[in-house]
Amino acid sequence: MTVPPNYSVPPEYPPPPPGGGGFGYGGQPPQPEGPKNRNWLIGGIVIGTTAVLLGSILIVALLVNRGGDGDQDSATGEESESASAEEDPTDEETTPAEEETTEAEYESEIGLCLSYDPDIVGDGLETVDCSDSTAFWEITNQSYDISGSVDSEGNLTDNQVAYDLCGEEYGASPLGEAWTNWQYVYSSGALDSMYCIEAVGNPDPENSDRTPYTPTDGDCFDDDPDKWWTVDCGSSTAVYKVVGHVDIDEPRELSTDEAGDEATCGGGYYWQVTDVEGRTTSIICGDEL
Repeated sequence: MTVPPNYSVPPEYPPPPPGGGGFGYGGQPPQPEGPKNRNWLIGGIVIGTTAVLLGSILIVALLVNRGGDGDQDSATGEESESASAEEDPTDEETTPAEEETTEAEYESEIGLCLSYDPDIVGDGLETVDCSDSTAFWEITNQSYDISGSVDSEGNLTDNQVAYDLCGEEYGASPLGEAWTNWQYVYSSGALDSMYCIEAVGNPDPENSDRTPYTPTDGDCFDDDPDKWWTVDCGSSTAVYKVVGHVDIDEPRELSTDEAGDEATCGGGYYWQVTDVEGRTTSIICGDEL
């Protein structure tokens, strides 16, 4: 058996959709440029606060310097300062409530869905209801309190942070099962949030004949070199059909020759299915349609 000509090896991880900007996927594909540094916002707040304070000083100075009204102005000034002091506790009391609301919103994202190519919203991703026609991924777990970093290309420096949140199984591509993956938003080299996701089974938005399942015995697939789509065997885009497979009990990196020795499942061709670490977890054998 031989590998089909002009057909690259399968993806390293459950097929990720194209990158959208400022976030990453499992399997470490090339990542888009991260979001802009948010320090400008902090600087703007500091400058704005300074302007308000200077304005307050100016008002007090004008009131004190007005002739003939010193006592009334002083009282007015004291009254203004007292009013400001009374407002401060109110502001402090509302802050925890706002934080609790925000945390509740974060928690509520579990069970919601993402589109095939979601947009960034703040430190996270834009969600949709899973009944929405654009829903592609369901969020199975999620965190905005995540410790991890990315390299200069936006890839995770250590996948363990994803395994800890999502589970070791999210790093593999079981045959016949829906894609699983993780996505993350990062800035300044550090993670802002991470999402554990599983495909809901809706087809490729650009080709309704393709569904997000790793093909198994009896399934057909196309010649997409990057993604493991299962394709309707009656579709004009179907190219190969799986006739058998071999599970590798102890996943490991295999050379082409070593994989050929393991590929005892028939058919004219074979492919290695690997996990996020590049270890072969199974081999599928197939024929061209």
